[in-house]
Amino acid sequence: MRLVKYLSPDSVVLNLDVSSKAELIRSLSSVLAESRAAKEAGLNAETIATAISAREAEGTTGIGNGFAFPHARFSNLNSIAIGIATLKNPLEYESFDHAPVNVVCMVIVPAQKPTLALKVMSLVARLFNDRKYGEKIRQANSGADVLQVMNESEIDLDISITAGDIMRDPILTFKNDMPLKEATWQMAQSRINFVPVLDDDGNIIGEISCLKLFKYGVPDFFSQLKSVSFICDYDPFEKYFYEEAHSRVGNVLEQDYCVMPPKATLMEIVFQLAVKNYPKIYVADGRRLLGIIDQSTLMERIINI
Repeated sequence: MRLVKYLSPDSVVLNLDVSSKAELIRSLSSVLAESRAAKEAGLNAETIATAISAREAEGTTGIGNGFAFPHARFSNLNSIAIGIATLKNPLEYESFDHAPVNVVCMVIVPAQKPTLALKVMSLVARLFNDRKYGEKIRQANSGADVLQVMNESEIDLDISITAGDIMRDPILTFKNDMPLKEATWQMAQSRINFVPVLDDDGNIIGEISCLKLFKYGVPDFFSQLKSVSFICDYDPFEKYFYEEAHSRVGNVLEQDYCVMPPKATLMEIVFQLAVKNYPKIYVADGRRLLGIIDQSTLMERIINI
């Protein structure tokens, strides 16, 4: 089913002039309140704005790359309603990548069909990130023009959710020759346990992890011990601090990590995270890193949608 079916020229607002997230939510809630789905469910702008704001209070829906996806679920709703806005001025939105937002897609969905929201998010994000269609939308003069572009793109709700839809940009990436001391400082400041290591072309060549760093000075035979009570005074970080000043990221590089293509399905993603116990998935085109998926990403994008 075409996504454009759930939109009208009036549900697309170009160059919306707002100065805060609250003002943005009120404006787009008024747009959604005029939809057939909202009217049939008896939802007015205030009710929609309250639900959207409550969802935002649980965690930002700024998903990165200048895109925000405020949404809410209603038990009395029978169909989805969508409002899309391009902003006159980029808006601070507490996005995961800290970038201001310039495109917003607001959606309300039936409570019994939460994955519809994710599909809408995926499709609209794909559309605006596509060079061909994204540029046409940004140059559109009216909501009707935007709908025409969406018709041309033939984006359809009957899709599978893929790794490319769920992934987010990595907060940190390292190079092989980066001083280990600098790398560990950045990991500590960002509270990140795993960081991909890339070559000069953006290809993933390994991973650095807190666990690997913790084990750096621990002899291999320790893994066979049931207790270390007889050597409790041993300093496991002595080797680390001794060699840290001269070590590079490449000295503690790990090769046991998971790489998946952007078209990997949701089931394949969950299998790697939940069954294979990989803490993080690197989404790559061949070896070129595109994004990452970890358990928190899956929680935010899927379970808490």
